[in-house]
Amino acid sequence: MAGAGFFHRPLFRNNFGVVDPGRVFRSAQPGANLDDTIRRYRLGAIVNLRGGSESDAFYRDEALAAERLGVEFYDLALSATQRPSRRELMLALAVLDRCRYPLLIHCKSGADRTGMLSALYRMEVLGEPPERAMGAFSMTYNHFPIFGPERLHEPFEEYARWLADGGLRHDPAQFRRWVETEYRAEDPFTGWPEILPGRRVRVAESSPRRARP
Repeated sequence: MAGAGFFHRPLFRNNFGVVDPGRVFRSAQPGANLDDTIRRYRLGAIVNLRGGSESDAFYRDEALAAERLGVEFYDLALSATQRPSRRELMLALAVLDRCRYPLLIHCKSGADRTGMLSALYRMEVLGEPPERAMGAFSMTYNHFPIFGPERLHEPFEEYARWLADGGLRHDPAQFRRWVETEYRAEDPFTGWPEILPGRRVRVAESSPRRARP
C-alpha cells in the first residue's frame, strides 16, 4: 500500500504537480487531456523540454492544441542525463522571464528535466536558495539521481558551493551573473538570448529538436 501511494502521482496522475500555486505547474508528456488542462488551469504558456518534430505525434498534437487555444508553446529540448550547458541555462532563464503565465513545464516523464526547470523557477522567481529549490528534484515525481539524471543537479550544487565559499546569500540577479561568468561550462558566454513571446517558439538553439527519452 505504501508503494502504491508513492507511485500514484507518476502512474495515475500524469506526474502532475504544482510548483507555484496558480502560476506554475509541472507534468509528464501531456496526452489527450491537454485541452482540458489548458482550460482548467487557464494556461498562458507551455514549455516542452523533451523536444520533438512534426513527425512525432505527441509533439504535433501538443503544438496544435497550444495554437488552437492561444497558448504560447516553447520548445527547449534538453538532455535528461547530461550536464546543462551555459547556453541552455541562459535559454531556460530567458523563457521563464518572457513567457506568459500560468505556465506548464513538462518533459517525457516529468521527473528530471522538469525538476530542473522547476528548481530554476524557484530560484529565479521565488528567490529560494539552491538547497531549497532542489526540492523540485523529488522521488515523489519519480526522480532518482543515478545513471545520468544526477548531472542535472550540478549547476545548483556548484552555485551553492560558490555562495558558501564567498559567504554570500542567494538572490536572482547574483545567480544570473554566476551563470554568465562562473558556471563551469565549455561553451563561451555570448550574451543573454532574446526570447520573444509567441504562439510557437523554438528555443533549442543549442540542442537538436528531436524527441529525447
